Amino acid sequence: MFVSRSRRTVVPAALSVVALLAALITTSSSRLRAQTADSTRATVGQAIRATRAPDIDGRENDAVWRAATPMTAFRQFEPGENGEPTFRTEARAAYDDRYLYVIVRAFDPHPDSLAALLSRRDVKTASDQLKIIIDAYHDGRTGVELAVNPAGVKRDYSIYGDITEDATWDGVWDVATSIDSLGWIAEYRVPFSQLRFTARDVHTFGFGVWRDITRLNERTGWPLYRPSRRTLISQLGTLEGITGIGTPRRLELLPYTVTKSVPNPAVPRGGVRGSLAGGLDLKAGLGSRVTIDATVNPDFGQVEADPAVLNLSAFEIRFDERRPFFQEGAGLYRCGGSCEGIFYTRRIGRTPQLRRSNADALFTNITAAAKITGRFDNGLAFGLVNASTEQVRGADGATIEPQTNYLVLRGLREMRGGRSQLGMELTDVRRRSDAATDPFLRRAATTLLLQGYHRFARDRWEVMGYTGLNEVSGSAKSIALTQRNSVHFYQRPDHEETYDSTRTAMGGVVVSAGIKQVGGRVRYENVLRYASAGVEMNDLGFVNLVNDMSFRQSLDLRQLRPNRVLRSSFSTMSAETHWTTGGLLAAQTVSVHTSGSLLNNWGGAITASLSDVGNTHCVSCARGGPALRQSMKNNLRFDLVGDPRPVVVPRAAYRIGTSDEGRSWYRGADAGAEWRFASRFSTSLALNYDQVTNDQQWIGNYGAFLSDTTHFTFARLHQHILGITMRANWTATPTLSFQLYAQPFVTTGQYSNWRELSDARADEYDDRFSTFRTSAPANFNVKQFNSNAVLRWEYRPASAIFLVWQQGRAQDARNPGVFVPGRDVRDLFGARPLNTLLLKVSYWFNP
Repeated sequence: MFVSRSRRTVVPAALSVVALLAALITTSSSRLRAQTADSTRATVGQAIRATRAPDIDGRENDAVWRAATPMTAFRQFEPGENGEPTFRTEARAAYDDRYLYVIVRAFDPHPDSLAALLSRRDVKTASDQLKIIIDAYHDGRTGVELAVNPAGVKRDYSIYGDITEDATWDGVWDVATSIDSLGWIAEYRVPFSQLRFTARDVHTFGFGVWRDITRLNERTGWPLYRPSRRTLISQLGTLEGITGIGTPRRLELLPYTVTKSVPNPAVPRGGVRGSLAGGLDLKAGLGSRVTIDATVNPDFGQVEADPAVLNLSAFEIRFDERRPFFQEGAGLYRCGGSCEGIFYTRRIGRTPQLRRSNADALFTNITAAAKITGRFDNGLAFGLVNASTEQVRGADGATIEPQTNYLVLRGLREMRGGRSQLGMELTDVRRRSDAATDPFLRRAATTLLLQGYHRFARDRWEVMGYTGLNEVSGSAKSIALTQRNSVHFYQRPDHEETYDSTRTAMGGVVVSAGIKQVGGRVRYENVLRYASAGVEMNDLGFVNLVNDMSFRQSLDLRQLRPNRVLRSSFSTMSAETHWTTGGLLAAQTVSVHTSGSLLNNWGGAITASLSDVGNTHCVSCARGGPALRQSMKNNLRFDLVGDPRPVVVPRAAYRIGTSDEGRSWYRGADAGAEWRFASRFSTSLALNYDQVTNDQQWIGNYGAFLSDTTHFTFARLHQHILGITMRANWTATPTLSFQLYAQPFVTTGQYSNWRELSDARADEYDDRFSTFRTSAPANFNVKQFNSNAVLRWEYRPASAIFLVWQQGRAQDARNPGVFVPGRDVRDLFGARPLNTLLLKVSYWFNP
């Protein structure tokens, strides 16, 4: 049951937003039911039944290709929309009971100029490319993309929401390529078991073909694709003539075994532990509309490590999800806006929250996880994720992460060909707490989201809205910690809510509404958001901004055709204002950004912003102390990117900023390049360096809790930050590759001028602080190194062997506060390495 005083007036308003969207959708649906499909879908291709399956050899000498009708009406969409293609392209389609076959002939008068670079699967290079797009449901919202370059390197994506690509989907399909005197050919064989469609006698698929010509930086498509419309699947043509294929059996099994040699941090002079484990991934079709994905004892040891970072802010840092099981199909759980914070998959299998030492486990093992998804002809779709993680004990035997169950349920209804949507999402977390965890971790957390959008005026405008209700519960001590954490800071003396140490539950509501123009050269957006103070979604989500009312507006300008100077350009202006729910001005930002690509394919961007404009106050800076008045900040950034086609592609960036009336400042630069010195070898190097002075870096709060004697202290911090990121790739064949990632990271900090708050809202900057101590906090020198080397061999379709070597180093005891780059990097490599060696073997079954 959701309870909160602040929600009594907000919940009716929130629900009215969704109700208004439902009314708009119903009205538009009745008005548009009789309209014909968009004109771009009028182009129709015909697939013929193959009496004899073609040999997948990249050649067009099979009888079926001579009989098939070609699709030839290709049009250019980059650099100019609806332009005449430089070279001719033809595509043909056929099928039998098990497969869809497609062959694409890309004519080119200079085949020796084709760009055909080798890389491992799913890595995009500056190569020519042919891609087929299939919407087997023919719903105008979902589909798959299957791409290949002349060297035979495959890339594939799933698509959701009409335009959003999910690069983590790995289908099982075949393609062969060849280069001849006329250009090049790609010949596809796509199992119907890899597509999702409903059972019927006659099928019509959404269908499209795209071609990239790298040396001309040109893209063409069948049928005409218009980038100005911000849609993709709904612009496809149709592929007709497919009959009598039935519903394929869909069952895939991927058992795997993993052997590891991992470091033992508890042994001072080194030591390793060996382990042998196994697991299973399963994918099965429950009828033609429902799919289940499951994993038992998964291992993601081949996944690249997170970048090193030192976080001195009040809030945690969000890292990207890299684990394939959680990446695939994630689009169903996104709603195209800030409501996506409700489900952050990195919470599942997280670092134990009560981890105390390096001897404790770094990750929580996932015992089992399952996803069920379904999609129906009437626009209904649903998804369910359930995952269970094991109890983790620390080196001292105490529980540092309890056994936990995570549940996510998503349901939606799409109408008007996907132009309107109403949806809901429910997340629930349940922890099996014990005496060690009950005072610190919440036992349960539940969130319910209702959302919708509606496009109108020929898909050029969109209104959206959502509302979320949330509640967490646990022991009084754990809820007291929740009230005092960096998301809430209920102990702040000028907070809108009252800290209550006896609570055993808390919750809140989030509501948002917006309108935006999504098509055309000029685009405009307005968004309103309200989040009450009690919202706590971080058990399974990632929402740090609560106790907030905000208004954001932006204006975008896009160039649709090349001119005498620019191939393309994009500019945007935005303004954003935040208040606490009590009306205190918390932030105000104005920014301008412009980017473009020259006719020689070099690109650049300029971004400028002013923040904390006006009488704004930081409610988190004092970590539970009073809101601190802020002085205006200004930031400026320049980016430069070289032409992606040559052997060396340079990149550079420079950034500067000042704040606190000139007392705080930063300047930094990035420099790097990608270097492909052979078709099979490529490498990249990126160097970033920042010098930062923060005159109001929080240090600590001292004194009696919730009393007038508490000292909220700050200091001046001068910091150097150096990071070097190196990558190397070697590809023997499209199925055998080696990748190396390495990143040394060094940051030093030197403190001075230790002060405490005296008058947090004083007009004059110096009047806000007074001396706390004449000494300064301890300086630091933090050094980290992470590397990941992966040899991958796909020895048969979807079956792979991974040999992985990971190394980590850390050191923070030497030369605190003193930055000498060469010495610091040498010292880092003198630190004890922690090496992990992993061998993972998987075998794909399709019984």
